[in-house]
This record gives sequence, C-alpha cells and structure tokens, in this order.
Amino acid sequence: MTARAVKTVSPFDFRADFGPQPEDAAPDEPARVSFTGEEVAGLIAQVRAETLAEVAQRQAASEAERLAVLARDLRAALGEIVQVMSQIEAVQFDPVTEARLRASVEAAAGRIIHGQADLFETLAETAAPTLKEGTT
Repeated sequence: MTARAVKTVSPFDFRADFGPQPEDAAPDEPARVSFTGEEVAGLIAQVRAETLAEVAQRQAASEAERLAVLARDLRAALGEIVQVMSQIEAVQFDPVTEARLRASVEAAAGRIIHGQADLFETLAETAAPTLKEGTT
C-alpha cells in the first residue's frame, strides 16, 4: 500500500438524502413560521371559544359556591328552628327562657328572610337573560 500525505482538509456537508434538505439559514436567525389567513382565523376562533368556555366555567363555579353558602345558611336556620321547637316543648315560662326563645326565633327568621332574598335575586338574575333572549 502506498501512503499519500494529506495536504488540505475541506469540510463536507453531511446531509440525509432521504427527505427535503434544510434551508441554509444563519444560526442567529430565529426560525420563521408562516400562517395562512384561514389558519390565523381558525386559531383566533379556537382561542375565543376556549376563553369563553373558561369564563363560563368560572362563573358557574362561583355561582355554585355562592348557592352552597346560601343553602348552608338556610340549613343552619332550619336547625335553629328545630332547636326553638324543642325549647318550646320544654318551656317553663320563666323570663329567661322566654327571652332566649324570642332571640332564637328572631335570629332564625332573620337568616331565612335574608337567605330567601338572595335566592330570589339569583333566580331573577338567571331568568332575566332567558326572557331577554326569548323576546328578541
């Protein structure tokens, strides 16, 4: 075998011959992305739909939480009424018992009235958009 001395070395661009060749781009340039008008419109519609769904979900969760608090308060009021009924059955008709009964009944009635007002407001708010949509 004969040996030859290597005088120069030149770089060789190794590329796969199996698919499209990469474009020669400067390494400092960011990759370019292009969209058609239809693609941009589709992306905007998708983002809008996802945003509206998220807003609706958060509103529903907030309303459910508010109604759960109202229901809890009404259950507490009903529990107090049951306690009052138990006290009435065991009443001795002394002034202390009478004052305690009056305070319990007034507190329960106040809670129920307040809770019902909130529930009626909620029903009116949820029914109002339905009525507006049906009339237009």
